[in-house]
Amino acid sequence: MKREENEINIRCHDYDHRRIHERKKYPAEIIFHHAKHLYAGSLQDVSLGGAYIETYCVNQFSTKDIVTLCIPYSSGQNDVKRRGSIKWLNNAGFGVEFI
Repeated sequence: MKREENEINIRCHDYDHRRIHERKKYPAEIIFHHAKHLYAGSLQDVSLGGAYIETYCVNQFSTKDIVTLCIPYSSGQNDVKRRGSIKWLNNAGFGVEFI
């Protein structure tokens, strides 16, 4: 492989792992829905671009599923509703990219 091609591959690989928006810890119990069903989970962190939710029902979801999160304001005001696409899953929860 030429040196230039190698440098391009390294730069592209590094870019894939950077976040556009900084994540902030935001522990909160939330309700979310998917396909006319309500689920409970724990919001762990959030950014302008997405969030990470832990939930016991993670095995009921797949990547690309669309969910709507009801995120409570820390001041106790009304919830913020955000739609997102599940980007990845692990044994404890999933990562959502807001759409």
